[in-house]
Amino acid sequence: MKIQISPETELVMDPLTSVISKQKTLTEKRSMIALIQKLDETERAVDSLINALAPDKPLANSWRGREKTSVGAGMVTNIFYGIVAGLLVIGVFLIIIFLTGGF
Repeated sequence: MKIQISPETELVMDPLTSVISKQKTLTEKRSMIALIQKLDETERAVDSLINALAPDKPLANSWRGREKTSVGAGMVTNIFYGIVAGLLVIGVFLIIIFLTGGF
């Protein structure tokens, strides 16, 4: 709330800060269309980032019907790394057995 000091000169005072300033007129209107378009673009980018984190959601620039491809790709990758890790463990185990004279 501002206290009007002089209506002729449009001076007002803020009672909390004791600052005297010229009264602002609210006749200046700006178009919000550009701002709304920018917000829509930002929302699409945020939705795309959030969908990229979920394996069952579609990605922004992907074809239809590819919602679960991340699950399949993750399964194949995990199987591959599991086989590689298993072969390494077996190889180290066989080297230890061979060096200790178990065979």
